Amino acid sequence: MALMAALESDLRALSAEARRRYPAVKDGAEHAIIKLRNLSSPSEIADNEDILRIFLMACEVKTVKLSVIGLSCLQKLISHDAVAPSALKDILSTLKDHSEMADDSVQLRTLQTLLILFQSRLHPQNEENMAQALYVCLRLLENNRSSDSVRNTAAATFRQAVALVFDQVVVAETLPVGKFSSGVHLSRSSSVTVDVNRSMNHSEYVTP
Repeated sequence: MALMAALESDLRALSAEARRRYPAVKDGAEHAIIKLRNLSSPSEIADNEDILRIFLMACEVKTVKLSVIGLSCLQKLISHDAVAPSALKDILSTLKDHSEMADDSVQLRTLQTLLILFQSRLHPQNEENMAQALYVCLRLLENNRSSDSVRNTAAATFRQAVALVFDQVVVAETLPVGKFSSGVHLSRSSSVTVDVNRSMNHSEYVTP
C-alpha cells in the first residue's frame, strides 16, 4: 500500500535526522517502523498509538527539519483517516505550538495541516476545538513578523475553515443545503485550496 511505503520512508528519514541529537526520536522511529510492518490498513494505524506518537514527538523537538517531517506525516495520516478521533486535541496543540515558530516553511506546513484537518473526518466539532484551530490561523495572520506568503495563506485557510464550519452546521441541522448556497461555499473552498497550495509551492521554490 502506498501509504505504508510513504510512512516507512518518512520514518527512516526521521530516524536519520534525529540520529545524533535526539536518540529518543530515533529509537521511536525505528520502533514505529517495526510496528508499521505488521499493519495493513489506515484503520489499523489509527488503532496503534505508536505511529502517531512518534510524529508528534518529532514535532515536540521544534527543529525545522524534524517539524517539517512530522507535520508532513500528520498530513498523510489525517488525509487517509489513519488517526483516532481521540488524538485531535494533541494534534491541535501541536499545530498551535508550531504557529509560534519563526520559520516560514514550518508555518506554511502548519496551515496546510490545519486545512487538511478541517476537510477530514477529524473536523473540529465542539467550540473549544474550533476556537483553537481558528486561533492558529489568526495568530499567523496578525503576526507582524509573518511573511506575506504566510499571512496570505493564513487568511485563505481561515476563510475556508469558516466556510467548512458553516457547512457542517447545515449538515448537522439537516437543513436544505440550497438555502445556504452550499454550492458557493464549495466553489469558494476549492478556490481557496488552490490558493493555499500555490502559496506552499511558491515557498518551497524560493526557500534556499
